[in-house]
Amino acid sequence: MSTETSREQTRAGLDGELAEALVRSRRFFTRAEVSDDLRTLHRKGGRQADEFYRDRWSHDKVVRSTHGVNCTGSCSWKVFVKDGIITWEAQQTDYPSVGPDRPEYEPRGCPRGAAFSWYTYSPTRVRYPYVRGVLLQMYREAKARLGGDPVAAWADIVSDPERARRYKAVRGKGGLVRASWDEAVELVAAAHVHTIKEYGPDRLAGFSPIPAMSMVSHAAGARFYSLLGGAMLSFYDWYADLPVASPQVFGDQTDVPESGDWWDAGYLIMWGSNLPVTRTPDAHWMAEARYRGQKVVAVSPDYADNVKFADEWLAAQPGTDGALAMAMGHVILKEFFVDPATPYFTSPTTSRGTRICPSWSPLTRSRASRAPTGRASS
Repeated sequence: MSTETSREQTRAGLDGELAEALVRSRRFFTRAEVSDDLRTLHRKGGRQADEFYRDRWSHDKVVRSTHGVNCTGSCSWKVFVKDGIITWEAQQTDYPSVGPDRPEYEPRGCPRGAAFSWYTYSPTRVRYPYVRGVLLQMYREAKARLGGDPVAAWADIVSDPERARRYKAVRGKGGLVRASWDEAVELVAAAHVHTIKEYGPDRLAGFSPIPAMSMVSHAAGARFYSLLGGAMLSFYDWYADLPVASPQVFGDQTDVPESGDWWDAGYLIMWGSNLPVTRTPDAHWMAEARYRGQKVVAVSPDYADNVKFADEWLAAQPGTDGALAMAMGHVILKEFFVDPATPYFTSPTTSRGTRICPSWSPLTRSRASRAPTGRASS
């Protein structure tokens, strides 16, 4: 065993020999029977079982937190902690009131959030860095051959087309092996330094965690790439046409109403979101607004959970929702805003176009021939 591996295993924390010995010693300080894998306690008898139940829900402090991993709900939770370990969680109920004329925000949360602490202590949780085995083997070999220089080792790999192809070809096929934190950080740093030396800092592109997960993590990643001079990517870049369409259609960058504004709508279309499942803490506004007479339409290829709340169900076939959206836009434009003459835009006294360009006249078309019947004058 190398010195580095030995130091990694004996390091203080949730893992390693010291932590393992501490966990194993607990069996000598409890009357319960401890399983061989050290994950369960077994108590027999009346009062012992009662004591076990009370101990399960006991705590020594309560902290506020949220569950930001792959969720933007940002719900406020009370986390009950005992000896530094999460014992259970409950929804916070201290949100500011929005007034007597609309539903309150609280309580916010879902069953996934209530069970989130089980993921924290799950034996399958990834707690170490993992690297593709092919890449790690090539990196270690190149580093040893080039006198221990990490940057030279990385350059040696990526400059060889065959070796670069080998480690890229196994992406998505598994083959990940555990590496130490020091080695993983060194590998990432070497790739950054080589890219800057070879192509310049503006060829770096980084993706920081979403702000809803942790503002600290998001800001740290954004600041890191800003200082290096690289390009900062974000979760927003993955939202298909939204980053481009929002300013073109609405005039601003995704300054959209929040879920609480569903209460004010008379017509609600659920499209691309199975609200009770994907927006659980917000779904109550949709359910409550129906008592005000709100009409709800669901667009979904299957009978999803949200369809049962809808007055109408549009079961668009997979891959055809784009055509459905274009058809809806066509009807709105042709039947309401293009062919019909709107006095606000055509009247010489009220038209914005007339005030800006006095000689302007609208261009209309005959419904029969579709030929222009009028022409804008210069």
